[in-house]
Amino acid sequence: MTDSTPIDSVPNDTQPIIDFRLRPFSEHYDRGFSDAMVRRFFSGFGYDITAAATDRSYASLRRELDEANIVKAVLPGRKVYDTTNDELFDYAAKDPDRFLVFPFLDVAKPGEALDVIERDVVARGAKGVSIEPLGGNDVRFDDERILPVYERLQELGLPVMATVSAFASDLIDNTIPRQIHHVVREFPDLTFIVSHAGWPWVAEMVPIAFMNTNLYLLADFEGTRGNAAPELRQAAERMIPDQVLFGSSFPLGPIAQGVRNIRDWRLDQAKERKVLYGTAAKILGI
Repeated sequence: MTDSTPIDSVPNDTQPIIDFRLRPFSEHYDRGFSDAMVRRFFSGFGYDITAAATDRSYASLRRELDEANIVKAVLPGRKVYDTTNDELFDYAAKDPDRFLVFPFLDVAKPGEALDVIERDVVARGAKGVSIEPLGGNDVRFDDERILPVYERLQELGLPVMATVSAFASDLIDNTIPRQIHHVVREFPDLTFIVSHAGWPWVAEMVPIAFMNTNLYLLADFEGTRGNAAPELRQAAERMIPDQVLFGSSFPLGPIAQGVRNIRDWRLDQAKERKVLYGTAAKILGI
């Protein structure tokens, strides 16, 4: 494919894809994702374990990314695994044309988070940030303490990816969709990406996204093959075709199979391209 070749004219098996949620085996991800945990999630979703998920080498990961035609991959920081932004930038340096770091902002320390925006995001040219409200902290998504953080990100035009799922919060909180609705309504120019499409609240997140075009749902993990997949597939086809995007959630899921899961949705070609590439490219400004 040349730079002048329209993406939609390229055969499906060679079209470029953006993986919006990939956790490589950097220092702390390697410690946090135990072999038992990785195998549990692969088997739980009916996947065959892959080499990159078992030998944990960069060579295997690069090979699987190449085989899946992943041209860009977003590496988000996660507090629950104690990742550091420096370690993710170091890992991204292995393939700077492909890896994009979303530095982690600790919402429990909003003053420090504002400093991190300037130090690790603005100064280092990052394309967005990662946050974890209610993940090991008592900070709600719409907590007044973090509104200045959202304000600064909106000023900078930087997207925020929030970890949202039943697995991510210390306790199930059925008010999470309402909290997120409040944020995207109060900050209409802030691009807000909900990982796992907010599972198990996908049915609630879809209409919120329909009413707020700055809210995006990440079809990763449960979203490509699990319980959330039917609702996300319908959303990508009808209600919010411009607001659903793909992520593999590696190493808790396979990369190439995640792409095939999206293709199994049998969307028309234009809408499939949005999920696998176009929407993410628009968010990342590429």
